[in-house]
Amino acid sequence: MRFFAGVVRYKLRSVEPSMLLGLIGVAIFLISLVLSTGIAVAFLVQLPADYFTRNRESRGRERFGAVQWLRFFGKNLVALVVIAVGIVLSVPGIPGQGVLTILLGIMLADFPGKQKLERKLIGMPSVLSAVNRLRKRFKKPPLVIDLPPGPHYQGGRA
Repeated sequence: MRFFAGVVRYKLRSVEPSMLLGLIGVAIFLISLVLSTGIAVAFLVQLPADYFTRNRESRGRERFGAVQWLRFFGKNLVALVVIAVGIVLSVPGIPGQGVLTILLGIMLADFPGKQKLERKLIGMPSVLSAVNRLRKRFKKPPLVIDLPPGPHYQGGRA
């Protein structure tokens, strides 16, 4: 074991600092790709097929105690971080599922108009077909959407 540690130490001393930074960058790149894709896949596959057709009323905030308020703000803070990561992943050249990650963040958040925004994002033909292909791969039924007629309308089911 000492021999191996000595060889690694020797090799790291002989590597240019810029090359080491490049290797670290590639490692971060690959880890972020795998993690963001894995989290988005796990979440989207577990959604009920009728998630976007159900009317989910948000409960009144006026009756919240301190613990519920803390949970509410913590959940929305996590949602904002996920949305920010999704925006970064949407930049060309950065790997990952940007729009799907933004959708995941919006689904975690709690704000007025959330359902309308979720339905608008999932109503994008490219997003809906990608999500349904993913769900099909994991033997889950396709998402049923309830969208008004328009250029994106696919008969209520994709």
